[in-house]
Amino acid sequence: MAGVSLEPRPEINKSKGIVDRFTEWSLNWVPDSMVFVAALTIVVFLMGLSMTKHGPLELLDDYAKGFWVLLTFAMQLTIMMITGFVVADSKIVKRGLVKLVDMPKTAKATLIMYCLIVGFLSWLHWGIGIMVSIVMGKEVAARKRGLGIHYPLLGAASYSMMMIMANGPSQSAPLLAATPGNFLEQTLGGLIPLTDTALSPFLLVFMAIQYLTLPLLFVLLLPKKENAVEIDDATYQEFTYLQPEADKNEVLRPAERWERSKVLLSLIGAGILLWVVKFIVINGMGKLDLNVINFAFFGVGMLLHGTPRSFVASVKQGVGTTSGVIIQFPLYAGIFGLISYSGLAHVITDWFISISTPRTYSWIVLIYTTIMDFFVPSGGSKFAIEAPYIIPAGKQLGISASHIINAYSTGGQLANNIQPFWALPFLAAYKLRFQDILPYTFVVFVYTLILGSALFLLFPHGL
Repeated sequence: MAGVSLEPRPEINKSKGIVDRFTEWSLNWVPDSMVFVAALTIVVFLMGLSMTKHGPLELLDDYAKGFWVLLTFAMQLTIMMITGFVVADSKIVKRGLVKLVDMPKTAKATLIMYCLIVGFLSWLHWGIGIMVSIVMGKEVAARKRGLGIHYPLLGAASYSMMMIMANGPSQSAPLLAATPGNFLEQTLGGLIPLTDTALSPFLLVFMAIQYLTLPLLFVLLLPKKENAVEIDDATYQEFTYLQPEADKNEVLRPAERWERSKVLLSLIGAGILLWVVKFIVINGMGKLDLNVINFAFFGVGMLLHGTPRSFVASVKQGVGTTSGVIIQFPLYAGIFGLISYSGLAHVITDWFISISTPRTYSWIVLIYTTIMDFFVPSGGSKFAIEAPYIIPAGKQLGISASHIINAYSTGGQLANNIQPFWALPFLAAYKLRFQDILPYTFVVFVYTLILGSALFLLFPHGL
């Protein structure tokens, strides 16, 4: 295993048998998300054929009718992912992260500080959270080498803090519900402001509890210094390698000087942020939606990079993270069409009502979404599939659409701790395997599932 010492440690091997079996099962039976969306399409088509009055050709019409419904939403999420990457990838942010890493002097203090920073930024914007957690985590591993920070635990903290705390105002489902003209506006019964979902008292309290307790949980899981496994020499050299700086005496053409000029993007970025501040002052935080959030981070990214050359180079890297959204969202939209236009949504709604009560429904949505997210690890596309039946069922039981969205978003974040889809960029960056971090992320999963279940059962209608 690259990245850590190959010397076996008793502390790691205690749960290795269970972890390896779980990982083996995941690798054998959980396919790539593209395979799953194709299989799910066939399953939903057959369900529509057997449970509704629509025949094969009518179901194909339903599929085609829904295929492009998510086009705007897919572009909005693509922009969100790219702008989050661009902000975190800027030199100013990276320099600031290095200074923060150098401040704490002990392993426990470093781990707590790291978790708090990653958690807050992930709550603010999950795209930024992904990049900051990776960039800062690698700095922690290299700059704090010798303190006894267990490297697999650091990788797990990086992933779990980002995933759990990403249930904030940048989550796709709450932002979609707040965006005018969204394809689910009629199902939701109108627009739902962020102050009723991601910024609601219920979810803010829930997120605050997790934010304050998860760093302590990771400290408890931190092994003694003599048992800690840190990065090996080769990985240390890779993490500390510096790219050679460009020759400042290089003679540039006029076009190249414009590419390196900070004038144009700084003016545009400042103008964008001025408009965003004006919008918030006039309309309040509750009126934020996908477009406003993306607009704001466009401006921030332009200001942080300064030059068109730096900004475009970062965008090109960020685009590579969006392929799943671009190509798979139309397929999920087709499934939405099959469910919504065939009448299948009414059938599934009735089933949910039959197994639920007003007290248990939000918790059932939490558990159901946790299971579903193991196979469809995308909050936005999965919401298009689930919303046509979980929202109407909840309304019939007297549960607000906003609280159902909170249960949906929470369930999706929990499941990410035990399935490897979103972990892939973390694993590649840290040079770890999923089974290396799973013992720790599984503990986080169990803890947050118990905490979430307790809150949604105690407050089935929210606060």
